Amino acid sequence: MKSALFFLFIVLSCLFAGCISDSSSVEENISNPSQELVVPLGDREVTMDPLGTSSSWHIRPLIFETLVMADIEGNHPALATSWNVSQDGRTWTFYLREGVKFHDNTPFDASNVNYSIYKSIETGEPYKFKVESTQIQDDHTLVITLKEPYGPFLDNMGSTWMVSPGCYDNEGKFKEAIGTGPFIPVKYSKQEVVLKSNPDYWDGAPIIKKVTVKVIPDATTQIMALEAGELDIVGADQSGAGYSYIKRFEDDPGFVIYKRNQSQIEFIGFNVRSEFFSDKRVREAINYGIDRQAIINSVLEGYGVPAKGPIGHDSSIPWTNTKIEGYSYNPEMAAKLLKDAGWEDKDNDGVLEKDGKRFEVTLIHSGHRSFNGAMTEIIQAQLAELGIKINIMTVERGAFSSTLHKKDFDMAVIPNYGKGETDPYTYLFLFFHSKGMYHIMENETFDRLYYQYMGTVDPGKRKVIYDQMQEVIMEECVAAFLMHPGKTGIAKKGLNDFELKYGFGGFTSLKKAYWSD
Repeated sequence: MKSALFFLFIVLSCLFAGCISDSSSVEENISNPSQELVVPLGDREVTMDPLGTSSSWHIRPLIFETLVMADIEGNHPALATSWNVSQDGRTWTFYLREGVKFHDNTPFDASNVNYSIYKSIETGEPYKFKVESTQIQDDHTLVITLKEPYGPFLDNMGSTWMVSPGCYDNEGKFKEAIGTGPFIPVKYSKQEVVLKSNPDYWDGAPIIKKVTVKVIPDATTQIMALEAGELDIVGADQSGAGYSYIKRFEDDPGFVIYKRNQSQIEFIGFNVRSEFFSDKRVREAINYGIDRQAIINSVLEGYGVPAKGPIGHDSSIPWTNTKIEGYSYNPEMAAKLLKDAGWEDKDNDGVLEKDGKRFEVTLIHSGHRSFNGAMTEIIQAQLAELGIKINIMTVERGAFSSTLHKKDFDMAVIPNYGKGETDPYTYLFLFFHSKGMYHIMENETFDRLYYQYMGTVDPGKRKVIYDQMQEVIMEECVAAFLMHPGKTGIAKKGLNDFELKYGFGGFTSLKKAYWSD
């Protein structure tokens, strides 16, 4: 039996540098033109290999599926109808859905699941756990044994795509997108994908007969195309529709506005090695000196929720420690803490001083969100009221990652890489574990709890550990958690059973959507 290091890749950033050649497929005649949909994709180009690191993640769930569907409510059956785990947390048995076929009529069975798993291993990189062995018990039962217990295993299975062997040539190179999903690609290039409804889909053929996905990276161009009738939805993919455009459509009877809260978070990380932020009282003062709701009202048009801690603002976001209350806006408390830390404006020039040094620092951001510039300007103005002079610097994304890694900053707007809605363990490791690539905290208790969590399978025990980890982050006060931006979308009136999804699952509800008068 094979054994190999099993990596189920969690994408930390979307770098769409890869490309595919234009498909030679001829678009088929797709009936019922009234049930067609055109949506934009904010990527630079389309890539179709589901196991490639530069793949267009939003398109994947329309073509490919996983054994487990992971969402904000937990893990649900998908191509596996059920599963169980051994008492020691190492052996997982998956019972597969019967009667399912890939788009090329290849049967979906345990053999092809096994192929998909090892193909994932082959194209991925080592992460946190190893597969010791796999065993095909029968056509619809697969047993996976890990070398050690791994807490987020089911969550990882929710991002391991089942592929037909026909997706790859004899040399293992990707040649065609063949999955079990609700839509079948009939034509694709780097700039556009045309999909048709899968008439044999196990969960019922989608009512929408044709979906066209067009690459339109510019948000303003998307809105103009929507107004011109060339698009049906804007905002289904990663970032959602721009907040400044929502007001424009709210009173238009021809459109419907979609809104939802989400676990995505904006926060500022402190470099605790900096002479300005080595004192915890200063970091607490910054937290009290920021008016989070004012930022939301200004740059998000009110579509957002103030952040309280590192994961969520209430129990609607999984794994949130609801006992954490966060920081209220309290400039008086901020001023007191700064004074206690020795910072005073002795020459009345509006800037605090200590030991002859002015409190003047740089706040960097990469512009990973369109509102980052405006957000930092508001924070600059708010902290100026406390006597802190903030210089804002925009850093190119590649250089920004290097700057974070090298700790060459005072304050930084941190992108929430790896912060999934189902389990944010990647995000917590990257930024808060002492060995994380962009870590802003070094705490032995947190590190120990993190490894304890990763090796715990029981959800109740994992929740207790997660709560403790969040408490350590708040006690260290290494960041100012700002807000959870709401996700917004706009669609033409008459689209039913469509809903906004978090992250890369934005197109998944299209399999149940349909048009009506």
